Amino acid sequence: MKTTVKLATAVLIVIPLVGIAQQKPLSCSHDIVFSQEFLAKYPRAGAACNEVLLVNGQKWARFNAEVKHIQGTQMTVDFINNEDRSVNTNMTFQFTPDATVTLTDRKVKPASALKEGDKLLFWVPESRFGFYAKPGAAESQQFKVVSE
Repeated sequence: MKTTVKLATAVLIVIPLVGIAQQKPLSCSHDIVFSQEFLAKYPRAGAACNEVLLVNGQKWARFNAEVKHIQGTQMTVDFINNEDRSVNTNMTFQFTPDATVTLTDRKVKPASALKEGDKLLFWVPESRFGFYAKPGAAESQQFKVVSE
């Protein structure tokens, strides 16, 4: 009886661990499908995608960018790939004075505290068009694209 209980306990402990070990990270090239509208505007999105996360059942793609210029409540960035190289996609975003941006090493609030050369993270949900400071953000929290 003791052996059976020990075996059952071991199985109950190991099964969840095996499930965790088999979960692989989501891939930019295999696990996310950008909308035709998004790809029409940003054909280099696949090359610029750095990571995919599943948040509340929704896939979010992470893009890295380097701040090229800040003026008032607008920032111009250049998107970069996993090797920290430009993918030649410059964009200017409008942000609200209380907007929070995510840097690769810390958070800054407000976004107006950014400096040229800072490296940012942007998140794009698979299901809707928009750029956000964090995955799972509400639609009202997106950065408005001013120019591309």
